[in-house]
Amino acid sequence: MRASPARRFARRFARGAARVPILRPVVSSAYERYFNGAGGRVRLFNGIYPDFAAAARAIPSGRRAGHDNAASARRILDEWLHVSPSDYPTLFWLSRVLPDSRLLFDWGGNVGLQYFAFQRYLSYPPELIWRVNDVPAVTALGEEIARRESASALRFTTSLEELAEADVLLASGVLQFIEKPFDELRGLRALPRDVIVAKLPVYDRADAVTLHNMGTAFCPYRLFNRDDFLAEFARLGYRLVDAWITPGHGCRIPLAPEHSIQAYSGFYFTQRSVS
Repeated sequence: MRASPARRFARRFARGAARVPILRPVVSSAYERYFNGAGGRVRLFNGIYPDFAAAARAIPSGRRAGHDNAASARRILDEWLHVSPSDYPTLFWLSRVLPDSRLLFDWGGNVGLQYFAFQRYLSYPPELIWRVNDVPAVTALGEEIARRESASALRFTTSLEELAEADVLLASGVLQFIEKPFDELRGLRALPRDVIVAKLPVYDRADAVTLHNMGTAFCPYRLFNRDDFLAEFARLGYRLVDAWITPGHGCRIPLAPEHSIQAYSGFYFTQRSVS
């Protein structure tokens, strides 16, 4: 969706004036007012914080926090059945790992949008269960949609407990919203054989947290150091098989441009033996 003139002006103003030191206080104040008040179809980022707690304290008073609300649950329903170019590496690796899988765990999978979108391109095994994990407001809507679409293989949960039983973990555009994702994985009694991570903000700087305004609510949002991220999966016993970038999907932090990421990344990890 094309940005409004006001939004385009705010972005250009912030980018240009931020390069002029004397104007930076004015720019910061103007952008922060815009960031704090913006709603609707926006995807904005502001600030760099040491952790989730500090970012959460910066959420403007009176604005929603997190995804567990009706407005956030319905925010991307218009992406129904949409497959973007950045999804094709995920589709490729799913085509390889699903034939011998019985349970796919879709962490932060919203209302099952990828289940419906990908079924046009993949042959799901008859016995496959596609289990989506998300917050209660989202899973309730997802269950409603699954019933409407007679998608009996699509199930929902608000817990990570069944991840220990999964053959495949799909984590697309979600780990940045999880405060300590690797603690969650280390706490499981077992780990899935295959892991596909997509649409992840990784870069060469140290881990950091920014604040994300997604229009309906505000969320702390992690930026991962690439080497540290890969090392965490290696410590969990995974082998990196493939990595890719997703041009056109990134994050721009106007007042901290050194932390902006032009293209997010994806990875396929496995515990399978090398053939």
